[in-house]
Amino acid sequence: MISSLLAPRTAQPRLAALLLVTGTAALSTDTYIAALPSMQASLQTSASVVQLTLTFFIAGMAVGQLLSGPVSDARGRRAIVLGACVVFTIMSILCAIAPTGGLLVAVRAVQGAAAGVATAVGRAVVTDIYRGREAAALFGTLSAVGLLAPVLAPAIGGVLLTFGDWRVVFWFLTLVGVAMTVAATVALPESLPPERRHPGGLANLLRRSRDLLTDPHFAVPVLVQCLTVAGFFVYIGGSSFVLQEDLGLSAREYTMLFTVNALTMVTTSVIFRLLVKRTGAVVLRRCAVVLQTAAVLVLFLITLLAAGHRPPLTVVWTALALMTAGLGLYFPSNAAIAQNAGRRFSGTASALSGGLPFLTGALTTPLTGALGSQTVMTMALCMATGFLLAAVVAALGRRYTVEPVD
Repeated sequence: MISSLLAPRTAQPRLAALLLVTGTAALSTDTYIAALPSMQASLQTSASVVQLTLTFFIAGMAVGQLLSGPVSDARGRRAIVLGACVVFTIMSILCAIAPTGGLLVAVRAVQGAAAGVATAVGRAVVTDIYRGREAAALFGTLSAVGLLAPVLAPAIGGVLLTFGDWRVVFWFLTLVGVAMTVAATVALPESLPPERRHPGGLANLLRRSRDLLTDPHFAVPVLVQCLTVAGFFVYIGGSSFVLQEDLGLSAREYTMLFTVNALTMVTTSVIFRLLVKRTGAVVLRRCAVVLQTAAVLVLFLITLLAAGHRPPLTVVWTALALMTAGLGLYFPSNAAIAQNAGRRFSGTASALSGGLPFLTGALTTPLTGALGSQTVMTMALCMATGFLLAAVVAALGRRYTVEPVD
């Protein structure tokens, strides 16, 4: 029975299975955000411990991506994805019944690692089977869903909390894990047959990583991604404090701003899918880099010149919305370019191009607070630095940026 489930399949994966496998991580990150206070009271723990359940999940995702991609180049994709789906489901159950905050933090780390494995290997499946602009279009779809999931997740959690306490959210994620496992079993074939696999062992895994990271065609888009994510995660980690404390937005007003901006990313990701087969990923990435860099530079300059360095909210919102619109084009186009450049070791490429930027973003998320100044000026400066450096690297490395071909 088990061997038949793990046996290689020859059919192409179904889109729904790919969306579940690669999108569950985004859905699982912040579904329970609204329940953090009640979780603290229920577990009789501190606020910092409860917040660590989110931090450790994100860290687990980064580690899961970095480790699983290279291994899947040697072992194949299907068994690793199925294993990750099962582990995610079990960890969701353990989260739902966790008796202490410390145990919940530990289990969330493993749950995040499983989600990271599924995400990285799922991207590798796309690279194994699809090529050129068809692969780029599929990355656009995956990106749109990945960006929409964290926007909808808190709302889903809010609805679930009307039926019970925070544990209901993790029972819901258990059902998601079951659906992901079934979808992967039924509709996610083995995309890397034995004859295309690479030798295992730590030395070989490191050799493949070194091979990719010393190839400028792969290293340049990954470096651009790291710098872009650094600037973006300053916004993710600091905008709530900055816009509410420095500009006086209410929690509801901030939620509206953040949701609208996130939806601009989803919209431009859909536009990317519609345009990429006609224009190519390289052109769309160039447009994205120009748009997002110009938006944050304008925000910085206007903030610098504004009285008290507090620009009007309309200016801030418009600049941030244009930045996120650029990112909706940027993320799928850069993913397509990086995966195409690393196609020879697509699992390792997926791990590095996903895991390294994620680690970079985790380091820059608390940057505005670490600098001791939760202001628009600090946020704009940090964001402008990341995006401008990304644009410079993209421009200097233009000759290494190759259009994915069919």
